[in-house]
Amino acid sequence: MNAEPRTVTVPTLDHGDITVRCPAWCVGHEDAPQYRTDISHVGPDEPLTLPTRRGPVVHLVTALEIRPYSDDPFVQSVFVNVGIGGDWYPTGLAGLEAMADALTAQADELRDRARRLAALLGGGQ
Repeated sequence: MNAEPRTVTVPTLDHGDITVRCPAWCVGHEDAPQYRTDISHVGPDEPLTLPTRRGPVVHLVTALEIRPYSDDPFVQSVFVNVGIGGDWYPTGLAGLEAMADALTAQADELRDRARRLAALLGGGQ
């Protein structure tokens, strides 16, 4: 990538070399030739972890992304790609809010289970 402005030249199979401007958060691109529609800018992975007896475990990974030449209008503007269970889910603001709400509800469920466990450990059944 060049310093000012940040650009990268990406070889494509269908449009030759394409020079694109990179957002400040972009951390890289694939080096192999690809189709123009596959060009994307990807930010760094931001893992979310849970503590376990064996140490922290990643349960979600998020990364900013944009695919400016995609046929899908949703990914032509910045979105968050959410990695769950080895797969990636392009997600917008409403989707992220819905995921956060679901995680909050699941946190309440875990607290309920912790209370049940506490009762069992305290002699209750």
